Amino acid sequence: MKKLTLPQNPHKGLKIFCKTCRIHNPNCKHYDRQIYQVRIHVPGTKHEVKSKNLEADNYNDAVAECVDFERELKSNGFEKINTIFSDISTDYSIGDAIIKYREYMSGESKFAHLKKNVTQGHIDESVRYCWKFVENLSLSKNVKRIRPADIKTEDVSNFYKWAEETYAPKTFNKCFIAVRAFFEFLIDIENIDMKNPFRKFVPKVAIPPSIDTITEDEFEMIIKAVDTASPIQTLGGKGESKNRYRHYLKDGFYMFLLTGGRREEVVDLKWSDIYTLDSGVKTFIVTNLKVTRIKKNAKEYTKYFPINKDLEDYLRYLGMDDMLGKDEYILFPERDVSTKTIMNDLSKGFTFYKEAAGITKDISLSNLRKTYISWHNKELGVDTGLVTNSADRGVLKKHYIDPKIRTTIEIAALNVRVFGKKG
Repeated sequence: MKKLTLPQNPHKGLKIFCKTCRIHNPNCKHYDRQIYQVRIHVPGTKHEVKSKNLEADNYNDAVAECVDFERELKSNGFEKINTIFSDISTDYSIGDAIIKYREYMSGESKFAHLKKNVTQGHIDESVRYCWKFVENLSLSKNVKRIRPADIKTEDVSNFYKWAEETYAPKTFNKCFIAVRAFFEFLIDIENIDMKNPFRKFVPKVAIPPSIDTITEDEFEMIIKAVDTASPIQTLGGKGESKNRYRHYLKDGFYMFLLTGGRREEVVDLKWSDIYTLDSGVKTFIVTNLKVTRIKKNAKEYTKYFPINKDLEDYLRYLGMDDMLGKDEYILFPERDVSTKTIMNDLSKGFTFYKEAAGITKDISLSNLRKTYISWHNKELGVDTGLVTNSADRGVLKKHYIDPKIRTTIEIAALNVRVFGKKG
């Protein structure tokens, strides 16, 4: 078969397609596998393309077929007719497929009506795992040419071996579940005719993490270290150093311990968030940021931080009697940096001063929340979720409740004291 050619400025949309290389305008010598193909963008859409494999074996006849094809498309509103031509817009590389997957999950594709309520963090993580698969695939194949339907069992096997050497069991399972969901999208949404190569895999057995709470002595050691330890941390690499001291660290640590809130919730607490109930009990009422972001609807979800005796005492120390009702931040009110910066400084500062205090236990700022929830569970038992706004008891048990101090005693929330102290 003779070699197909195109002039320097070919007819718009006309290309040479190699059925073996699966690319347009190839430099290969698979002349017997090359055809003329026309691809016409559908007006009013971002990516949709109508394509047709042409019968012509010379350029002039191919142009004539292109003109007839485009005329027929326009006369019928770019809809298929009698299947005499086909929309093969799914003929894209594995990398392009991932780009489509991100657009789909973000609601930016033609499948916006199928968008699920997922966080941006979940989208980023899922796409990152998909790219890890492509990176591994590139070690043995040309990822610019390979299509999703070309993925073989050995490709999955190679990635499995890499992932089990790279990731801990929990992360390994998340990775394979994410890539499996990607191929489900291609099959169920993009309608690519293929089987899911990740449909079956043997997950890793993840050992449940130990739930370490912080003792009163450990907490006091960290607080003391903020005042006494050198604040300079020498980093690796080029010997760069950082000053980890911030004047709001100790107040921040106490607020995390006594409210049990997540980082952004605690950092952005205001005096105006304090409400007095009919019973005379004071409580913080704030937006449940995590739930509100997940739901992504017009409703704003709230959560409560009951102000018990030890939290009330500390708030009074911070000036609650004079500040109550004012629209000012409780922590670092004169702030000249972002919430994210304060959050990061608190997290890094806690880890730095924990180590400066000589504490070798693997704990971080998040363990203050776990300590708070564990002591609430000791007093409230099954009602702990009413305080933490975590409806799933299984999630609480797995991630936050320390079995060392779990009991079935149920008493009123305002009798709870972190570290078990009574007023």
